[in-house]
Amino acid sequence: MKFRVPDWLIYGLIVLLIYLNATRAVQNEPNQPPPPEKLGELLPRESPRDPAVLVDIDDPAPGIGTAFVIDEAGTWMTARHVVDSCDDVALRIGERGGVKIDVEVSPDSDAAILKADWKRRPLPMDLETHRQVGEYGYFFGFPQGKPGEAVGALLGRHKMIVRGRYDTQEAVLAWTEVGRSAGLNGSLGGMSGAPALDKDGEVIGIVAAESPRRGRIYTVAPKNLRKYASTQNIAAEPINLDKYGSDADDYRRDRRIVQVVCMVR
Repeated sequence: MKFRVPDWLIYGLIVLLIYLNATRAVQNEPNQPPPPEKLGELLPRESPRDPAVLVDIDDPAPGIGTAFVIDEAGTWMTARHVVDSCDDVALRIGERGGVKIDVEVSPDSDAAILKADWKRRPLPMDLETHRQVGEYGYFFGFPQGKPGEAVGALLGRHKMIVRGRYDTQEAVLAWTEVGRSAGLNGSLGGMSGAPALDKDGEVIGIVAAESPRRGRIYTVAPKNLRKYASTQNIAAEPINLDKYGSDADDYRRDRRIVQVVCMVR
């Protein structure tokens, strides 16, 4: 069901976006391609010795994240922490429009399913292929509330421990950032919930957290998304390393990747 976003929400989002982008340069130059991949060994299995990443989840507050479509029935996916405990959640379409959605959060991973009366061409998934250390992942979304993207090289497995509003512990993949949108500085906040794509253009995770100081991006492990995978045969579109920014723009322009808005009264 389509609806008109209330004026109070729009004004609040404008203030939020101004704050988030106060120190950000205008993105008006092409992305610089990262160096070629340097593939290593196959990603090791989960281990109790995997490094721990601690994440504190604050009380519910209005915010913006990223979501992407996963089937032809109007099912979308984002990160749990983006939509958990919100009074209302909507997919943003245009400056003043949105699509209200129903939310189902995962009890044991940073994933959430969104049901909308709005259908787009879904993103394919590959949650079975064994990953290699050093391979590239592509993250397309809305960092700092604006269109942007990043590229990371797979570092290994970590264990994400979430505390605060809810408590979970799960395996995640850790990536070392090797490229991002020209002019995008600082945090990737707003990218949460974005798809992690492999070079074939298939979803292999969800952006769950970052460590700006260390240049790390953490994504939900593929095995934790298998229960949500569509059985539809969806053609993949390989990502071009030399113009991944243009590829990201295509996804956003086609509204296969959109902003998701959390409203708290």
